[in-house]
Amino acid sequence: MQSNGLKEKNKIRDRGNKDLMGNEKEYLSDMRDNYAKAHGDLFLKVYSNEFRDETLKNKVKALKFEKISEEFISIIDKSIKEANKLMHFAVDDTKEVREYHSKYEKQLNQVQNCSKCECIDCAYECKFSSCGNCLSGCRVKDCDKKETCIIESTKTLKLYNDEKERDVDFEILAIVESNAYDKKYILLQEKDNEDNKQMFIMTDGLGDTEYINIENEEELESIAGLFMES
Repeated sequence: MQSNGLKEKNKIRDRGNKDLMGNEKEYLSDMRDNYAKAHGDLFLKVYSNEFRDETLKNKVKALKFEKISEEFISIIDKSIKEANKLMHFAVDDTKEVREYHSKYEKQLNQVQNCSKCECIDCAYECKFSSCGNCLSGCRVKDCDKKETCIIESTKTLKLYNDEKERDVDFEILAIVESNAYDKKYILLQEKDNEDNKQMFIMTDGLGDTEYINIENEEELESIAGLFMES
């Protein structure tokens, strides 16, 4: 017969296993909800007859990650099936999902970004760079179809700080493409100092651009207002 102490330990272990299984199932369910929805929202729209522009279709950043996204959803589904088996062994059913997500996180997140991008549902003839000028980790957040396109970003970049005499990490708060001024602007915030915000004209994409100060006061106020609204 088991002693009372051993029985209590077994009860605690069983409760722990149930809690672990519950957490695993919740994690897998959340991952499937997020990534399967993004996959469907993006690729069903892109391949539908209603997608407005064949040229734009070929520029959608996440299009080349379709197989990665499909395989990820397949791995999630397999893991959910294992987690729901009646004869379930004490193994981590999320391991393969976590490993795959860690390996392809940037690609999978780009699928999510593109699925939420305003360009995907746009029925207008585009007056902006649209997907042709998209950056990984970015999506169009707002667009008036005529004068202004506002891009949201999760990226960071390094800029040299003269006072600190070293490179400093900046978060990209937004990028604005303005047809009124025929320019592109970037709003940055120092990662460790939210009071230090910088706004520049961009001459090119993030990798090769030159950051130029805005000298025209009217232009500065106008673009600053757009950033404030975004």
